[in-house]
Amino acid sequence: MKRTSTKVFFDNGRGQKLAGILDAPVETPLFYGIFGPCFTCPKETHAAAKTCRALAENGVAMLRFDVTGVGGSEGRAFDTDFTGRVQDILAAARYLAAEYDAPKIIIGHSISGTAALSAVKSLPDIRLLATIGSPSDPAAVIEKFRRNGDIEETAEGATVNVLGTPHRFGKGFVENMLSQNVAADTAALDCKLLVFHAPHDSIVHAGNADVIVSRASAAAEAEKILLDDDATHLFENRNDDAVFVAETILQWCRLHLI
Repeated sequence: MKRTSTKVFFDNGRGQKLAGILDAPVETPLFYGIFGPCFTCPKETHAAAKTCRALAENGVAMLRFDVTGVGGSEGRAFDTDFTGRVQDILAAARYLAAEYDAPKIIIGHSISGTAALSAVKSLPDIRLLATIGSPSDPAAVIEKFRRNGDIEETAEGATVNVLGTPHRFGKGFVENMLSQNVAADTAALDCKLLVFHAPHDSIVHAGNADVIVSRASAAAEAEKILLDDDATHLFENRNDDAVFVAETILQWCRLHLI
């Protein structure tokens, strides 16, 4: 199926514009979905672009976007935190609902998957939530940064080393990450949950997938789905991983949403 990719902009609810790309089939979409990118990733990264394009080519319109302070979006990453990422996901859902139709699926890559676990309680139309290589908790991210010496914390904020690149955040960033209760939000899920993870993910250990699944409610019918042994956290080397994620999601959607 042919697809189009259209640049869009929408308000984040805090007076700033977020930049997005709507990958959609040329024909009327079966339904709409949201893709939240990884920690410091823009909407053009491999996992986001490849997965959304694969879904669009099979009839699902997907909005991938830059969170506040990243890529083409307004604001400063320095001023952002986990709560703001949750709010950005909700803003993307509001945009789709106002301009097209309320999204039925949400996919979160890495920390955006963690944020989606908290955001979905405010999105009653979501029927399927998929995480890809996601930490079970924001606190686990901070703990890993500290353990590996990849974070410098001062009274003014924190500098985080992400794959060799330093990223500065304000003084509330670490506290906000540590204060979340994603475990409770996961336990309250009432939509289908698919937890994708690369078995040898070098950035977010695959054990996080087990934790997410173990916390989910019975209503979520949570499934852990391991990717190929050669899969990486960022999907930078293989198109097959994104296609597999898309096809697995589509398989469930065909049975339950179409």
